[in-house]
Amino acid sequence: MLRHWKLLALMLSLLLPAGVQAEDAPATDTTATDAAAPAGPAKYIYMEPAFVVNYGSTGRMRYLRTEVVLRVSSVEAAARVSQHKPYLRNNLVMLFSAQEGEVMNSPQGRESLRKVALDEVRAVMEQLEGTADIDDLYFSNFVVQN
Repeated sequence: MLRHWKLLALMLSLLLPAGVQAEDAPATDTTATDAAAPAGPAKYIYMEPAFVVNYGSTGRMRYLRTEVVLRVSSVEAAARVSQHKPYLRNNLVMLFSAQEGEVMNSPQGRESLRKVALDEVRAVMEQLEGTADIDDLYFSNFVVQN
């Protein structure tokens, strides 16, 4: 029993200095970071099912299978985006199928496509709801077959 008390005392003595240091840390001005931070915890909207499209205009058919996730900053924004999922999916299918092989096969091309897709879904939400609502767009899976 005495051994357990010693172990407990040792653990507390290790944790106590860390707590004191945290209290003594100087306060920092957080106004700059607060302005850039989203209004609340992020909400993620999975655009299910996965997108499967053929792309490329010349030669052999090529296929893309990708999963898209949208990040919004509020429950209200998530509800507005979810309401328009069919329209958003349609525009993303058209965008993905209009791509050429060189875009799909390089990391820079995929990042460029991600940014264009983000601009597209923001434009749709701006048109339909008067507010863009969407903070970011991610590819959680991206597979091409050439």
